[in-house]
Order: sequence, then structure tokens, then C-alpha cells
Amino acid sequence: MIVPDVKCVLGETLAMQDAWRRGFEGALSQRVLDVGAEGISSADERAEWTAKMEILSGGKNTIKWVDDGGETKKYWPSIVVVRPAQIREFYLPGAGNDIHPAFVAGGKTYPKYYMGKYPGPYVVSNGKTLMLSLYGFDGMSNMLTGAYVQPNYDNAVLYGKNGGNGCHAVTNAEWMEIAMSCFQDGFQPKGNNGYGKDYQDANSPEYYGVPAYWYLNRIARVLNGSGPISWMHDGSPWGVWGMNGNFYQWTTGFRQNAGEIQVIPNNDAALPETDHSDGSEAWKAMLGDGSLVAPGTEATLKYDATSPISIVTEITSRTTTAYVYNYFGDIVGIAPNEAKLLGIAPAGSASGLGYDRIYIRNDESGSYSETFSRRGGGWGSGGDAGVFILVLASPRSDSGHVFGARPAFL
Repeated sequence: MIVPDVKCVLGETLAMQDAWRRGFEGALSQRVLDVGAEGISSADERAEWTAKMEILSGGKNTIKWVDDGGETKKYWPSIVVVRPAQIREFYLPGAGNDIHPAFVAGGKTYPKYYMGKYPGPYVVSNGKTLMLSLYGFDGMSNMLTGAYVQPNYDNAVLYGKNGGNGCHAVTNAEWMEIAMSCFQDGFQPKGNNGYGKDYQDANSPEYYGVPAYWYLNRIARVLNGSGPISWMHDGSPWGVWGMNGNFYQWTTGFRQNAGEIQVIPNNDAALPETDHSDGSEAWKAMLGDGSLVAPGTEATLKYDATSPISIVTEITSRTTTAYVYNYFGDIVGIAPNEAKLLGIAPAGSASGLGYDRIYIRNDESGSYSETFSRRGGGWGSGGDAGVFILVLASPRSDSGHVFGARPAFL
């Protein structure tokens, strides 16, 4: 039988659940390799994989399918984590009863969105690069050829939406929806931030992921889904993997522009029609009460390159040749709830936010006057990495072996 038989394993020990998870997800990845460039053509088979993923995980995970848009469509799977809608108060006391912005897009409220469980891999079909979420692959590679994929910001946006079916590169609103749930749960996931293992763990095999890419004779990236389950966002086999370390991930819809903090409202960055270009009217600035206005409006919030970094309405210090940084939780200044929910300003202390760091440029002009958010950290980031790390120091054209992306679905 192509699709393995499963049962709901939520009542089993975590170790047993994780064994089932690895077995089933590994079988799906092997099936994808077996069919190769043809994809999984049978609608019945696709439905069976989806149904059994939901049975196995008790509905916590499912499978979303993307296609290449060809005359005869070819389909590939992505394993996703179901994220049901919650009000803002759920994440941040005092934030109110409106729905979290990750669940609002194009003026519509969604009952859930689906976070890619894994960042990558990719497949190319019908001239398009499609972003997937699958176990056991290098998240920055073409799963069929092994070629490395190193998206810049615009490519991440493009690869995310190429597959249709609500697929997109993960937005900052979605990333922070999960990060703030970690904060409320008092759980900070570990990850590959110490050359194959978490820097806090012992140098012992059970703490390592499976090497996927080596750099300077050390383990760099590891295979998706490898390592201990403490690398899942909630410490369970059904959580989101890889939000701490391994490689930085673009989180779309958040930038600084000459210091001014700008976002694409709610989760509109997830919509395929949204224009992410420099001069797009989709970008909005933020006032001190958290409301959004046109960029350049008087008294909008800005990052000041002070020590520590501050959020102000008038910039007193700018970067010119290098970024500035400190603990994310040490940012001072104006911090409306909207900014806290979106990971623009801290919702807690440095210790409460895992001692994750913020890195910014706020150049007045030049190639670093516009920089975009990357999160998670890299394989050697150590204690700087985590769900709250924020790097606003790379222009949209930046790419490299430690810059990747992750799909999500509306």
C-alpha cells in the first residue's frame, strides 16, 4: 500500500508519537521522490495522504497541496500545522478582543491559517519554483536535483505564491502569532543554533540533527524534522519545526525604510495580489497608538540606532556602515500593543524573550535604507537565535546560504 495505515496516537508517549510522525512523514517524502517530476497525480491518493495525516495527529497537522499551474497540473504536498484563530488578548493581556492580525486578510477573517511545519524544500515544474514543507530534506535545496535554493526577499514572495491554493511565504504576522503563543506558554523552542545542535545541550548524538550542509568543516544546516522534539515550537511532534536556528527565514510584510517602521496591514502580505515593491501603497507606517497611516505621516514610529535601540518619532542616531544590535527585550521607547503583537517591540523582558537579539540598519539613504525582517537565526547563532530574533539589516536583494523561507497557507 502506498499510503501507510495509521491511527490517532495522541494518547501515546511523546517518544511513540514522534516515531509515528517520523515514519509517516518519511513515507510521504519517499513517495515524492519516487514519483519525481511527475508529482502525485491521483486525487484519491492525495486525499488519502491528507486524511491519514489528520488521523495520525488528531487534526493538529494536515497536508496542503500545491500545483505548477500547467495545462495538466502536477501536484506536490506540504505538511502544515493548523493554527485556529484567536483574539489578541490570548497572546497579550490588554490587547483587546479583536482577532489576531494573522487571521485577517483582504478584509476577510479566516477561522484558521496553516503554518508550514518545515521551511522547504523546493521543486521546479512548468518553469516555476514551488516552495514546499516536507520532512527529511535540506530546506534550502531542490528536493529532486539537490541544487541549493537561496531566495532573496522578492524570490521568497514569488516562490511562495507560485503553487496557488493559498500558499505564500510566511508573513511576519504569522510568525509572530506562533512566537507570541510560545511566550504565553512559557516555552522557548530549541534548535540548530550550535553547529548541528542547540548550544545549550550536551555534545551527545541524541541532541544533533542529521547534517544536510557543511560549512568550514562544521555542521551547518540539518535535515528538516531531525533533532529532538524540543526543536518543535510547542515541544510536541505536531508543532512547527525550525523556528530557532538552522537558517534565517524571510518573514514578509515588515520592513524599515530609512528608519520608519512599515508593515503590510493584518495578513495582507499573504495574498497573491499584494504588491511588495518599494513604492507599493500596501506599505503602511505606524503611529504611537498602533494605528496605521501612510508612510511619511508626521510622528510615525521609527527605529533609532541608540544604545539600546529605541522606538521614537524623531531619529537622533543613524547607521551608515554597519548594523547595531542588542537584546530584543531591551528595546526602549514607544511600544503600542500592535507593535508588540507583530514583534516590532518587545512584549517582555530580555530573559522572558529568550535573550534573542535585534539587529537593525536605519540608513537615511543608499542600499541599506530599506531592510526586511528575517527571523529564527542561523546554525551558529547560539543564544542570539530563537523565535523572537529580528534581523532588519538586509536589503530585499540579499541572499546566501543562511537565508531561506517557509510556506504557509490561508
